[in-house]
Amino acid sequence: MPRKNRWADLVAAAGEEFREHGYDNATLEGIGARVGILKGSVYNYVGSKEELLLAVVEGPARALLDELELLSRDHTSSVAVRLRELIRIQVRVFADHYPAAFVYLQHVGRARTPAFAFFDDMDRRYTAAVETLLAEGARTGELSLPASPRIATRAVVGMLDWMQHWFTPRGADADRELADQLFAMVLGGLLAGGGVRGLSGALPSTSTGPAAAPAPARRPRGG
Repeated sequence: MPRKNRWADLVAAAGEEFREHGYDNATLEGIGARVGILKGSVYNYVGSKEELLLAVVEGPARALLDELELLSRDHTSSVAVRLRELIRIQVRVFADHYPAAFVYLQHVGRARTPAFAFFDDMDRRYTAAVETLLAEGARTGELSLPASPRIATRAVVGMLDWMQHWFTPRGADADRELADQLFAMVLGGLLAGGGVRGLSGALPSTSTGPAAAPAPARRPRGG
């Protein structure tokens, strides 16, 4: 009987090992132990730990990019509807590829070898798509941005990326509800942001340090 191919198990184990211990502290021994094979057997599949990192993060990266390209073809829905769908897609990819998607966020930014050039391109395309969407909303008046589309985009993307620190999949319905809650918070800021910015000049200025205590009243001499 042919020996069972353990590639899928190995990639899943690597994702768990990288998520739990970090890329630098993860070992091929530890990854192999998760699937019941020795380090030497791991080398039957990959030549280095970096190759395993590439294999772990490629799935969620391509899934997100494919979904994003489908969304970019929607020219009939409102900006708000497309933004909601974008956030739903992001949460769904996080859940479907947990924890590999978070391994991507944590470690790929530090991997600058030619093998990871695809991910740099994907990041640029993803950020550009969000920025284009927000800029469209500002141009048509559907959104009232508190800042430039570029800055607003980085705020939205940063909020989603931060999910790596707290998100755990809870099932399709609960994850979709979470995505819509995040969307509601984002949309609220993008709708009201321009008005808040206009009010900033009327708000009282605040000191960056503690308020100075009033000087004690001087008693008159000789009284």
